[in-house]
Amino acid sequence: MMFLAYLYELPNATSGVDEILSQTTTMFPALTPLMLFFVFAVVFLGGITRQKIKTGTADYSAWAIIASMATLLPALLLSVSAGYIRLDWLIIVISMNILSAIWFFMDRRISEV
Repeated sequence: MMFLAYLYELPNATSGVDEILSQTTTMFPALTPLMLFFVFAVVFLGGITRQKIKTGTADYSAWAIIASMATLLPALLLSVSAGYIRLDWLIIVISMNILSAIWFFMDRRISEV
């Protein structure tokens, strides 16, 4: 087990849970984007699948805006403290919200929204 000491060091738990999360994201920087992508994919694909099962068709633009808003909430919560999420990932999440909102409103007629 000596070879594992060089790959991953256990975070210091004496400072609290916030410090553990900060140290983990420092050691594994792709954790936050992967978590945000997982949230988006689960909501988007799960919603489309359930709607196709129930109605036979799916509203992709509506599920894209729902999934992007569901991704924005954890991203904003992670941006409260420094070190959890980088600014460029937060900008990507916000731009995904804007683009999915544009897609949603351009996909509808005036009477549908």
